[in-house]
Amino acid sequence: MTEYIKYASNSLVPYVLYMLVGAGVLFFVRLGAVQIRDFFRAFGSLFKRQRDDADGDVSPVAALTTAVGGIVGNGNIAGVATAIVSGGPGALFWMWVSGVLGMGTMYAESYLGVKYRKKGTDQLFVGGPMYYMRDGLGPHWKWVAAFFAFGLAAKTMLATTTIQSNSIASALEAQFDMKPLYSCILVALLTGAVILGGIKTIGRVSEFVTPFMGVIYLVASGIVLVVFAKQIPAALEQVFKYAFTPMAGIGGAAGFSVQQAFRFGLARGVYSNEAGTGSVPIAHASAKTKDPAQQARIAMLGVFLDTLVVASATGLVLLVTGAWQGGDDSSAAVAGAFGQALGDYGTPVVTVSSLLFGLTTLISWSFYGEQCATYLFGPSVRKPYRALYCLAILGGAAAGTKAIWAWGDLLNGIMTIPNLLAIVLLSGQVAIASRRKSDASPVA
Repeated sequence: MTEYIKYASNSLVPYVLYMLVGAGVLFFVRLGAVQIRDFFRAFGSLFKRQRDDADGDVSPVAALTTAVGGIVGNGNIAGVATAIVSGGPGALFWMWVSGVLGMGTMYAESYLGVKYRKKGTDQLFVGGPMYYMRDGLGPHWKWVAAFFAFGLAAKTMLATTTIQSNSIASALEAQFDMKPLYSCILVALLTGAVILGGIKTIGRVSEFVTPFMGVIYLVASGIVLVVFAKQIPAALEQVFKYAFTPMAGIGGAAGFSVQQAFRFGLARGVYSNEAGTGSVPIAHASAKTKDPAQQARIAMLGVFLDTLVVASATGLVLLVTGAWQGGDDSSAAVAGAFGQALGDYGTPVVTVSSLLFGLTTLISWSFYGEQCATYLFGPSVRKPYRALYCLAILGGAAAGTKAIWAWGDLLNGIMTIPNLLAIVLLSGQVAIASRRKSDASPVA
């Protein structure tokens, strides 16, 4: 079964990556390079006072931290390591490309997520691709909206849970010799303690935990880069050189082709920042705002922080220390890199980061899957879904690293295709909104 999943993933992922790059280029042009033009304006939007009559369930900042908590996960540790070990240093360059282009794509889908959101029968706001497909593109897209909702709910339940819990379990096993099953039970209990309270509890927890975990990881990464400062120029040279030229084998190790760098760099970048997959608009649809464009600018910052800051820190740490050539992948390679600069503190830092990154991702993604299940079956499914989600986390104890990442890539691709088609078809609305100078555009 694992081999079939890997084959399907390897067959589908390249085409999805080309679609994501194409959509990213389209939005870069059609939105007037909004990720560059409005970059600093986006930070200003974070602190803009919202109107008292603004609709929504959580603050714009809470929506962002929920989204960032969902995208800054073990993809930024284990995923980056897997990309560089499998694709070479050039993979980091293609991660950066996915980040820059992904900011424009994230703007588009988050704008649409807020514009077409609805208030459910339980008085909570619901939004995301299934709503802008159904209401923005018309009734004939209802079946596509349902397909997307089913695909994202399945990906959340079957892939996100196992990928994050497996990465956490690997880190805890290496540090404390803790059995994977026990680690996954602990993670399931911690996740359940938060998600049972719904989006408002998730938002409050994310506002505290997400900045805290980011600071810990970036400070530790900064120390490693200071210790190995002399290796930074050579590492950057490798990144740019081997993004466009093959890398010959070193010693007994195999070399890397440009295609490998492109494929693994973009795949890991996309899996990490989620731009174009349709998940993050679900979080931003809950924000208290009257202006979809304002929240869309805020949403772009999530991609920037995820790929161009946190993932870059991991990639550079791996390259300057040479840990990517040590034979390990996943979080073990990152732990080895941190250990070279931080000594006995290296592995604990990665362990704590893996635990926090994984927990925030699991917490945020439970909400994404829940919203999709609610779209399909109504609000009564919320609590049963949360319980099943926590049980699914236990699957990380039995999954292999490469197999579950292949499974995640496959499901990512399946749900990305209809979302990209929808936002491209609705891009005219987004283009008009992106050029407004005011933050007062109403929700349609």
